[in-house]
Amino acid sequence: MTKNIKKLIVFAAIVVVGIALFFWLGAPKKSIEVGKGQISDIKTMAQLCTVDLYNEVPVLDTINNKVLFAVQKQRGSVSFDLENMQVNTDGDTVKIVLSPEIVEINEATEDNSWQVIDSKNMSLNGFNPLASDKLTDEEENQIKAKIKVNSKKILYHNGTIERARTEGVKNLQTLMAKVYRKPVIVTDPTPRGAHYDEYK
Repeated sequence: MTKNIKKLIVFAAIVVVGIALFFWLGAPKKSIEVGKGQISDIKTMAQLCTVDLYNEVPVLDTINNKVLFAVQKQRGSVSFDLENMQVNTDGDTVKIVLSPEIVEINEATEDNSWQVIDSKNMSLNGFNPLASDKLTDEEENQIKAKIKVNSKKILYHNGTIERARTEGVKNLQTLMAKVYRKPVIVTDPTPRGAHYDEYK
């Protein structure tokens, strides 16, 4: 490396350092203005959750000449929409009507939440060697949709929803008494469940 090239490199380094120092030390500091944060177009539904659900459901069903035996793990909840409840604050006592229950049941997210034990294609009495025993994704989804409906039906008929509504009345009464700081009466017009007739 020649002396001229060395001098050129040293000169370039000095220039770069000088420019950096100028902007770091001499440049005027810019002020940053932070405005208030705004959230728009978001609707929040406050829910009072009274019952968390966990269940393991044995499944025996048929679809498109296929027989399926499986086990599904489910998680869910029974809750009540606090925003849309009928609340009357006139007078010395707050009167509240418990809203319809919101029943959520979904396949659990943990491993092995959907286990197919066995499946069999029964088309042509089992004499079709080309017929697949395995269910398609669409067939499984159809069966899972039926499982969800049946699981909700069981919750209404085994008293789970009724117990959840009873618990909801108690919890809501305690909560709202603290909010309003006066007596609260919570009534339940559908103790067996607002959607009971849908699952007869």
